[in-house]
Amino acid sequence: MVRGNNSLALQFVDDLVADGKLHFTFDEARVRLGRSRTSTANLLRRAVDSGLIDRVRRGCYAVRQLGVLGTRVAAEELAIAVAAAFDGIEHRMAYRTALDEHDLVVHPARTVQVAAVRRMRVQSLSGRPLRTVVEPADAVSIGAVAYGPSWRSDLERALLDAAARPDLAGGAAVLAESLVAAGARVDPGRLEEHARTLGWSAALRRIGSVADALSLQSLGSRLAPLRPPVSDIDLEPGTGTERVWRDARWWVRWAVTRDELVAVVRQ
Repeated sequence: MVRGNNSLALQFVDDLVADGKLHFTFDEARVRLGRSRTSTANLLRRAVDSGLIDRVRRGCYAVRQLGVLGTRVAAEELAIAVAAAFDGIEHRMAYRTALDEHDLVVHPARTVQVAAVRRMRVQSLSGRPLRTVVEPADAVSIGAVAYGPSWRSDLERALLDAAARPDLAGGAAVLAESLVAAGARVDPGRLEEHARTLGWSAALRRIGSVADALSLQSLGSRLAPLRPPVSDIDLEPGTGTERVWRDARWWVRWAVTRDELVAVVRQ
């Protein structure tokens, strides 16, 4: 009986892949299998145990990719796990997670960060901590590009996310590291367009200040504030640390000197 159930589970997964479905719900599986809820639950549990599928969250599953059986989906195919968890919910992989997916950070965070139109009750995603950042629907879609079956911040939106919420990205050092890694890939025009649409003047000023301090010629000299600054802003708001330097062009107050930030990035 166990062998028969395993064969049925394998056939079920093969049929899903043939139909181009990389994630599914419990109810979808029950309809496809034509079985009772108990029988469906038992079969899916065996499929999870054998590494054919992954339980992303309650009632949501993702198909394991060929060659990574037994590895959690989020470890290899994060987009599939996110798509399964946020099925039917407008979302975007964002903040430090997006920086990592763009290969901009050396030390990615374990927590998966997703911007969505509503908060999720679940706090884990395929074995990793999940943090949902609630954004208005019109903000979630700005700079969102298709990423497999999911959505992800484009390069410019990922950088703006990090500048708007340095606390979610890992601080000014991570923002600086990401700007250096992005280099000439960043489109200054798109960066300014996203900032203008979102009304994120402060985020753009932080990026400009860091780019100038790091002498990023491909970016700093090509950016300008959306409007002339009228008051100072902090590079890392809310930290409560003493400010030791002020950028005279962007009116950004720093808690470290330019040399200290450059030293951190070059490590």
